[in-house]
Amino acid sequence: MNVEALHAIRKTVVVPASVERSWEVFTERIGEWWPFASHSLGGSKTETAFVTPELIYERWQDGTERTWGHVLAWEPPHRLVFTWEVGEDSGNEIEVRFLREGDGTRVELEHRGWEEGTADAWSSYDAGWAGVLGCYEAAAR
Repeated sequence: MNVEALHAIRKTVVVPASVERSWEVFTERIGEWWPFASHSLGGSKTETAFVTPELIYERWQDGTERTWGHVLAWEPPHRLVFTWEVGEDSGNEIEVRFLREGDGTRVELEHRGWEEGTADAWSSYDAGWAGVLGCYEAAAR
């Protein structure tokens, strides 16, 4: 994969819910739908996750907390921007927008800030975000 392929990862889902409910499921209920076994720092040790106006983090069964990122923009119920500080992929940024579409909401996720030499991580996240948003979409129904 060449450097030009390291553009921002963009994923979109449309959920049959209001913008307000879509935001609430993404932020307040993230611990109910996020696939911790495959997409967390603690794996099977992870109990839940939280999104606050300042921070996104996971909590393990033993009470340990691990930061996923710091919130840069908290604009309920339309926009959330946060740093992504997970492992060697630190330094990336994620923006999630919630836009009314018909009777539902179009949720747009952009994962940006990829640098040269991170093509393997880019590919992994490109596939991974599809699965994560699939879990979100099911929870928001």
